[in-house]
Amino acid sequence: FSPDGRLIVSCSEDKTIKIWDTTNKQCVNNFSDILGFANFVDFNPNGTCIASAGSDHTVKIWDIRVNKLLQHYQVHSGGVNCVSFHPSGNYLITASSDGTLKILDLLEGRLIYTLQGHTGPVFTVSFSKGGELFASGGADAQVLLWRTNFDELNCKDIIKRNLKRLHFDSPPHLVDIYPRTPHLHEGKIETVEINPKLEVIDLQSSTPPVVDVLSFDSTTYPIHQVKRMN
Repeated sequence: FSPDGRLIVSCSEDKTIKIWDTTNKQCVNNFSDILGFANFVDFNPNGTCIASAGSDHTVKIWDIRVNKLLQHYQVHSGGVNCVSFHPSGNYLITASSDGTLKILDLLEGRLIYTLQGHTGPVFTVSFSKGGELFASGGADAQVLLWRTNFDELNCKDIIKRNLKRLHFDSPPHLVDIYPRTPHLHEGKIETVEINPKLEVIDLQSSTPPVVDVLSFDSTTYPIHQVKRMN
């Protein structure tokens, strides 16, 4: 769903990405790709662009107002399975079958971090609501939790501004997200590789017990079973 709930974006192995209007249930935009298909698509925080994770190892940013491809990244050596926008809209994190996560600076249009921690394909990744954390999951049956410091000082202000811009119709461009703050990595052109494997605390739990929770009166929520992780 788009941030305002009016649109849905879908992707398919037929190599198309479609935008749907939830009011009239019609397809309003249609993007097609020649080389591969998108495994995952999502809206940016202000609802003007979508990002696609491609089976052809690419990540693409599309502007849905003018049906135009804005950015095209070829930074992975395997299919891209998932993407997640930072709440500020300035960064995109990707998860790939090549075993890495990569962080893209959308304002500068370049790769800034390569993250290694999973063994095997990484299937999913997602920023927390405030952007200070993100979680990733892979074929190694691990969930890794990462801490960030992107736009630490003004992230909340940018989120509020993006919410106000949901119906903003200025000429489309990724750099119209204002203000732009200096990056901690400024001056470094190369990507930074981060491998936290030796520092990650293993929180693996063998078989979590299933606890029965019984409701004794009509005012209690009828929860019958929950799983508790130790």
